[in-house]
Amino acid sequence: MFADSFRRLSAFARVSSYRYVGFGSVYFSDFYLFHKLLGFEDMISIENATHPMVQQRFEFNRPYSSIRMLFGKSTDVLPKLAWEPRTIYWLDYDTTLSSEILDDIGMISAKAASGSVLIVSICIPGVGATETDEEESKGPLDSLRRSIGVERVPSGLKNKDFAGWGTAEIYRQVVNNQIEESLKNRNGILTQSSKIAYEQIYNFRYADGMRIMTLGGVLFDAGQSDVFDKCGFSTLDFTRSGSDAYLIEAPLLTFREIRTLERDLPVTTNRPNLPLSASDIDKFGKVYRYFPMFAEGEF
Repeated sequence: MFADSFRRLSAFARVSSYRYVGFGSVYFSDFYLFHKLLGFEDMISIENATHPMVQQRFEFNRPYSSIRMLFGKSTDVLPKLAWEPRTIYWLDYDTTLSSEILDDIGMISAKAASGSVLIVSICIPGVGATETDEEESKGPLDSLRRSIGVERVPSGLKNKDFAGWGTAEIYRQVVNNQIEESLKNRNGILTQSSKIAYEQIYNFRYADGMRIMTLGGVLFDAGQSDVFDKCGFSTLDFTRSGSDAYLIEAPLLTFREIRTLERDLPVTTNRPNLPLSASDIDKFGKVYRYFPMFAEGEF
């Protein structure tokens, strides 16, 4: 999905000229995929690893010599990057929302070049929020206040608002508020056409044991709004510009089942004779183009 949408950035610049900054882990799955599909050469992997042996493991598993390893906390590494290149930043955290994550988001929003993409993946806690109000000193609302600071929490929230996927929507609001605040400071004395705008294009939700949300969009000069429009992100069925999230539901299938379903595509008109529920077949029909990536834990 990301690769399909990144191709649309050609309205800003040659896609292969983009720099990619991510948290590769020892698998480097996203780096491998984007290099193969999009031709990325300038790639940076940020890893919070201090032990020499752990760092050596990252270096050993690095699939391409063009990937630069930068070890340290993202809050320490990001400020040291050059900000001139158009860049796709995918901050793929394995934690819930924190003040450190918001600081990273604020830093990139304040510095990224026009035409850059900012994507953030955050874990959603499995909080048992009830449908009734609880004491303010307890529950997910108090936890959020302690994690990001009272001043960053949207006003009027109740513990019941965190039920279901409610936490993901609250996180979306907090992240977008941080981007808006950073851009307000950045745009201070700039002319109208030079001001940096942000347009959300991603709002994914995915549950595979741990619930995860992925939010992101494009930063660009306001004077390039026509260039952004030429990208045509809104024509992709998985992009989302608001609170309406795209729920990724990937059924658990064997490789034989996948091959059989692929032979009978589209599954909306051809119902294969397989011992699978109609729900699983329909889910596969929505994501089949990306399904092998899901099988490997990628977007």
